[in-house]
Amino acid sequence: MIKNIIFKTTLMVSLIGTLISCLDYEDLRENPNEPNSVPPSLIFTTLVPGATGSFSDTYEKMQYHLWIATDNVYSPNFNNGYSGSFDYSTLRNIIQMTKEAEIAGAPAYAIIGKFLKARMFIEMTRRMGDIPLSEAGLGADKPQPKYDSQKSVYIQSLDWLDEANNELGTFLLANPGVNIEGDPYYDGDLRQWQKLINAYTLRILLSLSKKENDPDVDVKGRFANILNNPDTYPLLTGLQDNAQLIYSNEDGFRQTYNPDQAVYRDAVVYASTYIDLLKGKEDPRLMKVADPTQDALDANPIEAEVRADYDSYAGADISGAATENSAKKLDGDFSFPNFDKYWNYVGQPGVFMSYWEQELHIAEGAHRGWAAVDAKNHYDNGVIASMEFYSVDAAEISTYLTVKQPYVSGVAGLTRILEQKYLAFAENTDHESFFTTRRTGVPTYLFSSEHNSINRYPVRWTYPASEDLDNKNNYRAALRAQFGAEVDDRDQIIWLLKD
Repeated sequence: MIKNIIFKTTLMVSLIGTLISCLDYEDLRENPNEPNSVPPSLIFTTLVPGATGSFSDTYEKMQYHLWIATDNVYSPNFNNGYSGSFDYSTLRNIIQMTKEAEIAGAPAYAIIGKFLKARMFIEMTRRMGDIPLSEAGLGADKPQPKYDSQKSVYIQSLDWLDEANNELGTFLLANPGVNIEGDPYYDGDLRQWQKLINAYTLRILLSLSKKENDPDVDVKGRFANILNNPDTYPLLTGLQDNAQLIYSNEDGFRQTYNPDQAVYRDAVVYASTYIDLLKGKEDPRLMKVADPTQDALDANPIEAEVRADYDSYAGADISGAATENSAKKLDGDFSFPNFDKYWNYVGQPGVFMSYWEQELHIAEGAHRGWAAVDAKNHYDNGVIASMEFYSVDAAEISTYLTVKQPYVSGVAGLTRILEQKYLAFAENTDHESFFTTRRTGVPTYLFSSEHNSINRYPVRWTYPASEDLDNKNNYRAALRAQFGAEVDDRDQIIWLLKD
């Protein structure tokens, strides 16, 4: 017995010694709590574009609602929040995800990484203008990256989007039914991501409408190619394809506002820019998103009649004095967001990209003559989808499209499409409504009489202040190249917006 114990002990020590001798010293130094490698799915989750919830400051700037707190009277500051940033941390994570995807033998993450990279650069350039791209993310090799022209950034980004679609299509043919992990929108369905990539590409092509005749960018050619080749470029087919987040009353999954805060419920009222457009078109979405004014409810004891009357709704005039709007709110003159719909932690989903947006973009492109598709059909699809999102009755939708707001040709028709975009983007889709209005001037925004020096929104975001310290020469060269002077302000016209 003793001999056996001694033998086993000797053998164990020998084995431990052998194992230790086979291990690299660096392996022994690795901290399991700080891994050098992670599954690409974990990085992907952090990179997926988020959705901006309803009633954020973003949507106040687009004049969908107004914040009127009884104890904090103010007018909107139209210049606030237009300081840009370079999202290099996201770029580093995309690069790392691509590396981890190669290690893990999961190329789908690297393919979608091209979409994420294209979107990241587009979102920066559409805000600021020229930005570093070709030398961005190179770390110590290029600590002061040069700025690429906005035109070249768009061309490269559109090429990446096209590559992402084509490579994902090829991957799906070879790997049917393969899903990925870490996807909050589509539960890993790669075909849905291919649709999203192409819908997003249409969004960006429409944002380039002022450059439709630039042969280098080839906006019209790219747009038509997507629509003429549905097998190669699949698109969203209905509301079920929306890239959106469904909220619930659980920690980490609630809307961005807190309906339990009475002061918040009391402060958010709709703006007249949005409400008057709905009223003028006798748009049934009005009754879904808003409650009648208290004045209207007090004037008629039959609530159903009040809610069915378009004149029962009113928005606050953003151009009015803050004190005046505050007094009117206390008097019951304004409509609040529909209580049953919004003040329950759930509200409407947070939408990143929608079927109705895609269809209205196609309608606009077709209306401009970019592709031989039926503009009316896509206009109808977009309006129907938006109204179904708000649970509007089918008969009301039909009347709206045949009598109240049918598709029409010419300049009036383009304005109608753009107005429908504004209505469909209400309290969803982040800055897309702003970018559309910046590009087209539709709808007409109102401005506060208390900010007499400001009669329009800024047209761009300024560069990060750190650039004049950390990348001074390239930063100033970019200003001169774009604006003819070393001046960085919010009213300078970037290439994207020049006719």
